[in-house]
Amino acid sequence: MNLSFVILQLNIIVMLNSVLANFYERDIRKLIEEVNLFRNEEDLWRTLGTVKNPGGNLALHIIGGLNYLIGATLAQTGYVRDRDQEFIKKNMARKDLVAGLEELIPMINETVGALTQEQMEAEYPLVLTI
Repeated sequence: MNLSFVILQLNIIVMLNSVLANFYERDIRKLIEEVNLFRNEEDLWRTLGTVKNPGGNLALHIIGGLNYLIGATLAQTGYVRDRDQEFIKKNMARKDLVAGLEELIPMINETVGALTQEQMEAEYPLVLTI
């Protein structure tokens, strides 16, 4: 394999990792913005009509899911997920919910940014059941 080709491949992986991390960061920041748009903090934990899960619990579910799927699985953070609590827990302060979302950004950036070409091409190391 020629050196130029290897360098090109490495550059592509670095660029892809950066794009993926940027997408996660963009969407997490948008979610933080949405959480902060609730005029009454209590409304984060209310349902209305056919909505079964309040916004606060959905944000907790995203925090738990990303900490598990990226943090524990790829970064080996040791995070232990309690999925049931993501839907049971109520009335968490908005600032704590936002802090949990903000903590995802550096973890995802560092983890995704450090993935090698082999890791990017490998099957995800977890069997997901739906």
